[in-house]
Amino acid sequence: MAELSILMVADVSPLDPYGGASRVLREQSRGLRGRGHRVEVLCRSAGPLTPATADMDGVPVRHYDVNRAHPVAFFVSSILGARRAYARSLSERRWDAVLFSQPLSAVGLCRRLPSATPAVYVFFSPAAAEYRIRAAHADSFHPRLGVGVACALLRWAEAASLRRARRVIVLSDFSRRQLLGLHGPLAASIVKIPGGADLERFRPAADRATARGRLGLPAEGLLLFTVRNLEPRMGLDALIHAVAEVRKDLDVRLVIGGQGRLRASLESLVDTLGLGGVVSFAGLIPEADLASFYQAADCFVLPTRSLEGFGLVTVEALACGTPVLGTPVGATPEILAPLAPELLTDDASPEALARGIRRAAPLLGDAAFRARCRAHADRHYGWPLAVARLEELLLELVPPSEL
Repeated sequence: MAELSILMVADVSPLDPYGGASRVLREQSRGLRGRGHRVEVLCRSAGPLTPATADMDGVPVRHYDVNRAHPVAFFVSSILGARRAYARSLSERRWDAVLFSQPLSAVGLCRRLPSATPAVYVFFSPAAAEYRIRAAHADSFHPRLGVGVACALLRWAEAASLRRARRVIVLSDFSRRQLLGLHGPLAASIVKIPGGADLERFRPAADRATARGRLGLPAEGLLLFTVRNLEPRMGLDALIHAVAEVRKDLDVRLVIGGQGRLRASLESLVDTLGLGGVVSFAGLIPEADLASFYQAADCFVLPTRSLEGFGLVTVEALACGTPVLGTPVGATPEILAPLAPELLTDDASPEALARGIRRAAPLLGDAAFRARCRAHADRHYGWPLAVARLEELLLELVPPSEL
């Protein structure tokens, strides 16, 4: 197998354990390094505590700083920061391939890369749509007057990055449809490589009762778990309303992991509905504890309202043998329908979520069904499979004379 020299460029850091894009970047880069390739990551700093350079299991990671005073300054400095960092330390090296994740750092390098260097763009979801949703509730970093300008800049950067790419990777058919709907036919070929789960780390517990006890979770009753950014599009308010309905005839508990701006309002909703002993907030769950929460739960619930480009948490929960009840939004049906269509709710409303929980309840304690969940993850969503597909794609782009 030929050894490739691969530069991975991103708007997120692989050292951030919580973002989906950062986790994909981490697994791709470490996986390619594990398959014998020389890999380096150039990415935007996650904040003032991020080291300028780091070693991630043999993968050098270089961070560049940005101006976070205002969205437009942030975007422009993201582009220029990537360009300067590349020119300063990476431009003299020969790269067999460059992998772009997200548009700002990508467009910073587009005109600096030699034209013969093949580029691949990883499309998670439309950057402008993601930003507009995050900015819907204005705060100090998302002033409403700047949203239109920021979205226009993101659309331009994404389009320019896609034009430079010879291949575009999507994680789902849903993302492929979004990509084509927004940017139309592309010169580059589109390749679907789904996300994955670490099948060694995320695996069924030997004893789920022990897992619950270790986390201080209730030993009895139907235990639902979700971990999300506490943001409007995640549908957590609908899930809380659904639990209020379901508890009329089921002994149910819900644990919500994650952090975000809706924490206070969600806690207030729990109090208003009288769910203080039923719904609890776990806060930011350390990466080392995440598998234990999946393992302890009877069911993982994904109540998303919009833009679920893939859903790493879905396949991680399945890898732990934990059934996932999800809304028919984004890529979730692609993952769950082949396993069990009854794991999909009718829509994202509280009523549909409540019906889904009741419908799925008889399956959740079935050992054979939980084994099917694990087998589904084994068959389709291990990271080694995803990285092998990525490696094959990269090797196709490099002329035989250069291998």
